[in-house]
Amino acid sequence: MYKGYKVLDADAHIAEPHDLWSEFMEEEYYSRRPLVAPRIEGQKGRGKGGSFLPCELFPDGTVKKSTVQGGGGQRKSTVEIDDFMPEKYGQAWDADFTPESRVADMNTHGWDKQVCIDNFPGPMRSFREGKDQGLIWACARAYNNWARSFCDTDPSKLKMVGVLPNQHDVKGLIIEARRAVEELGAVTLIMPSPAVGKKWHDIEYDGFWKLCEDLDVPVSFHGVSTGFPHTGSRYQPRHLVSGAEVALEHALGFPFENMISLGHVIYLGILEKFPKLRTSFLEGNAGWLPFWLGRLDDHAAQDARQAMWFDADALSLSPSEYFLRQGYVACDPDEFALKSVVDLLGEDNIVWNTDYPHPDGSDPDKAVPLFLEQPIPESAKKKILWDNAVNLYGKRILS
Repeated sequence: MYKGYKVLDADAHIAEPHDLWSEFMEEEYYSRRPLVAPRIEGQKGRGKGGSFLPCELFPDGTVKKSTVQGGGGQRKSTVEIDDFMPEKYGQAWDADFTPESRVADMNTHGWDKQVCIDNFPGPMRSFREGKDQGLIWACARAYNNWARSFCDTDPSKLKMVGVLPNQHDVKGLIIEARRAVEELGAVTLIMPSPAVGKKWHDIEYDGFWKLCEDLDVPVSFHGVSTGFPHTGSRYQPRHLVSGAEVALEHALGFPFENMISLGHVIYLGILEKFPKLRTSFLEGNAGWLPFWLGRLDDHAAQDARQAMWFDADALSLSPSEYFLRQGYVACDPDEFALKSVVDLLGEDNIVWNTDYPHPDGSDPDKAVPLFLEQPIPESAKKKILWDNAVNLYGKRILS
């Protein structure tokens, strides 16, 4: 709690330890596990050294590239992590971001709970054509089992998230989603991109959406692509483009993909067909939402100026109504347009995040104070810091 405010961080992050695959891969697939290159001596940051050696999923190995301002193997970053992360994260950096160091930071800064999300571990991130689905799902189980063990350090504070691989069969998606929620206690499922040649509204995905309704678990869209190419792809690979192009790729990637994802689940009928499905759109700010819902409304309303483009049966509700019924968006503490979002859409569908411990996240000691400086009503501050996230994640978040 921070100065009387209950605080729920709806989108924090964890990164897998340097080689979780050696510890958590099940026996059947152990000899085929991803092989991680030796860690560079003195390197900090859990998971940040994880290049892969040649192995079944990575036949040629990988080359690790920095995610800070696009630096990488072929040119230096504009900012070196080692130059500012020790000061930014202090004891947590020194401890290599263990769960114990995270809980210590939460106690220091008044954060009551964190939803712990990973941006897709390497073996689950990319589509791997022709690879054994059994091996990919074994990697998913290994990761989710590790995430559960991480959060078990203090399960009242740290909330586990189920991660599903990008390349998948829908049957496997349903099996691992159910296991992550029912057996491991995941409070949300991070949406993967749809399989190659498929779309989320394809009928074969109906079983997955229905499962999420039945389990009363939300799905979270975290800058995930609804298809290919990703909106930022014209400014990639990062290590080959200029610094300004790298910044542009980062600025547009998550919000643009979140906009597409929201439009997709509304226009293609997913929220209509599954009215109890809760959705969230994370790590892309909230300021885009009023503009986007207004534009979607104008294209969908029968008597609106842009409705000439809506060549389909009329929606039962307006896109804004679907979002307000089933959607949530995450805001940054110091976000410029937050007041406009509250003024235009109300207080009930916005959650708050720190992006901890990303290099470009808010400084931990400033995350709540900066948010409390926002020119929004006191009632909105309390809802965004706690109540709305409880409504999004449901009763599991309160355990």
